Amino acid sequence: MPLLLTVVTAVLLTACAGAESGPASGGATAPARPTPTATSSPTPSSTHPSSPGASSTASPTPSTAAEITEAVTQWYEYGGGTAMVSLIEEAEKAQSGRAGEEEEFALVILDFSGLEAAISTARLFGSIPDPKTQKTWSAAIERLDEGAREVLASAPEGRTFQSPAEAGQALRGWNTFDEGIKSLKRTGARLDRAFGLKPPSDPWEKG
Repeated sequence: MPLLLTVVTAVLLTACAGAESGPASGGATAPARPTPTATSSPTPSSTHPSSPGASSTASPTPSTAAEITEAVTQWYEYGGGTAMVSLIEEAEKAQSGRAGEEEEFALVILDFSGLEAAISTARLFGSIPDPKTQKTWSAAIERLDEGAREVLASAPEGRTFQSPAEAGQALRGWNTFDEGIKSLKRTGARLDRAFGLKPPSDPWEKG
């Protein structure tokens, strides 16, 4: 349609130009109406396929193991490793308020404030792009959190000594806490064995 409009407009302009360029004296005859001419339909473009350009060589796709290794390394180097070390150190400190099994009565001070902050940070790095490491890491965070909450809930209010029920609750809490410690150690061992990732010094020896 645009091609047809262009052709008609050009013909009318030519006719008007002829009328203006004619003699100014009277008796000038009106210009003849332009004879419509058949407009040839545009020639369809060639259907021959264009010659392909230089084919770009696709970069080799890393294997699944390589992709996982790279992703886990990034997780560790960009905060995950620091979060894990902090969680280990605070979990070790929290156990200083644990009564010895051989003691019938013991005065203990429960302080999980540092552990609570470390758990919150660990949750920010809770997703590890390796299923096996992810499983132990998630278990460590959840068991440490659950165990600490149960131990704190066992503390007597307004009294110095725990009741037998509260003592049993504290024992269950510490047992859950121990499960978190084991999962945390398995996480560190997995990162070292499978990906060669470990802190400069062993955080377990600082406790």
